[in-house]
Amino acid sequence: MSGLVLGGAGFVAAIVMIFLEIPVAVALGLVGLIGSGLIIGMSGAMAIGATTVWDSVTNYTLTMLPLFVMMGNLAAHSGLSTRLYRSMTTLIGHRRGGLALATIGASAGFGMISGSSLATTATMGRIAMPEMKAAGYTRALSAGSVAAGGTLGILIPPSTVLVIYAFIAEQSIRDLLLATAGPILLAVVMYCLAIWVPIWLGWSSAPERNRANAAERVAAIRELLPPVGIFGLIMGGLYSGVFTANETAAIGAAVVLAYGALSRRLSLRGFVAAVTDTAVTCGALYLVLIGANLFNFFLALSGLPFSLTSMFSGILEQPLLVIALMLVIYLLLGTLMDSLAMLLLTVPLFVPIIQAAGIDPIWFGIFAVTVVEMGLITPPVGMNLFVLKTVIPEVRLTELWRGVTPFVLADLVRVLLIIAIPAIVTWLPHSAF
Repeated sequence: MSGLVLGGAGFVAAIVMIFLEIPVAVALGLVGLIGSGLIIGMSGAMAIGATTVWDSVTNYTLTMLPLFVMMGNLAAHSGLSTRLYRSMTTLIGHRRGGLALATIGASAGFGMISGSSLATTATMGRIAMPEMKAAGYTRALSAGSVAAGGTLGILIPPSTVLVIYAFIAEQSIRDLLLATAGPILLAVVMYCLAIWVPIWLGWSSAPERNRANAAERVAAIRELLPPVGIFGLIMGGLYSGVFTANETAAIGAAVVLAYGALSRRLSLRGFVAAVTDTAVTCGALYLVLIGANLFNFFLALSGLPFSLTSMFSGILEQPLLVIALMLVIYLLLGTLMDSLAMLLLTVPLFVPIIQAAGIDPIWFGIFAVTVVEMGLITPPVGMNLFVLKTVIPEVRLTELWRGVTPFVLADLVRVLLIIAIPAIVTWLPHSAF
């Protein structure tokens, strides 16, 4: 069996194993190890496996990963995510569509902490759906805002997915985090329109509520200051060049810890739970990275990435066509698996192609993350839709499809704008010190 055929078979085997809910790390690691063994022998594959484990665990760049995860867990156990939703509900919940906007914002914050769109959808479905139902919101609008909201968190710094992309694609983590600023602002604007336009056209019902009094609004603003301040510290330190990405992660974790301790919202039990959760999460993430590295090594041995680049040679002078094909592939994969699994499978294959086509890898990282999250809410079989249907069984699939359609259209417009105006992504990282 030729290396190319073996590489293709291994890629398909990895997709099938992930689809069968075998853990991503196990699927990629097994395919990588066995495939490499078939090419260079098992003794050589085992030696490469040992080296891969050591390199992944001792890589200095990845030291920020446990720090970012720790920051998120400390924020969660300090109650920042719950208070974020309550504060936004207090400040804008009285307006038409205000609860949906608050759900979008809180989902983004929770997704930033959890790093998983599926987990965010499940959690916010239980929290926000009952409140919007009590306020008289249509189930389609409520379900759509919950399903779409979780897709934003994975793009907002600190983003573990972007850190992993930077590691696999060998790109600057600082530049990738800076590149998220424009797309995040654009996403917020587009999602606001996705809520307001259907309400304005009469397709959705979102009654106004009584406005909170002045004291409640002041208290809500105070609750918003810590998460906004922490986010500002991260982006400000990165943009100014005062902190490296690793230093930013360490300072962010320290600031959240200090906030939790000084405000007495982080108990000793909560701190121990945050440390435990960080250890478990990072153990899983490092296993994923080890599996991904083994898989990447196998693909490189098989020659599949180089063969694909050769196959794309006829259209490499037309970058828009290359991007369009990748867009379709990501939307199709979004019906089968989570965003992290999609990126781990495709980045080793796509990065050589986009580099040959002259596409900026930093831009592509933001594009890929945006598109894979869009695939998770694209009807009829987006993964987020099935997660929400499982959590809230009374919501019909037709209501889910109708609810997410404006958000899918908003995402599509956002992707098209990012393609048409690459500076939305690249301006900040290229202009920062």
